[in-house]
Amino acid sequence: MDPIKLKEALDLQSQNIAGLMDNQLALAAQIHVMQAALVTALLHHPNRTTLLASFRQYMAVSKQAAPQLADRMEALEAGMISLLGGDTH
Repeated sequence: MDPIKLKEALDLQSQNIAGLMDNQLALAAQIHVMQAALVTALLHHPNRTTLLASFRQYMAVSKQAAPQLADRMEALEAGMISLLGGDTH
């Protein structure tokens, strides 16, 4: 391959990687803001027991729908259950 074309291809790949990294950081920031808002709402909800039951049902469905993410969801689920006053075991 021509060295100039190789450099252009490498530059393009570098730009693509940088763009993916920027997108990943933006998504992580959005998730943190959404988590903070959710926790605020949940901690002030008058019926956390009902929310906990619904949350557990939705998490079961979510893990079945995305089994490749289920392991990663476990720790996050445990944290949310703890916030809602449930037993994490």
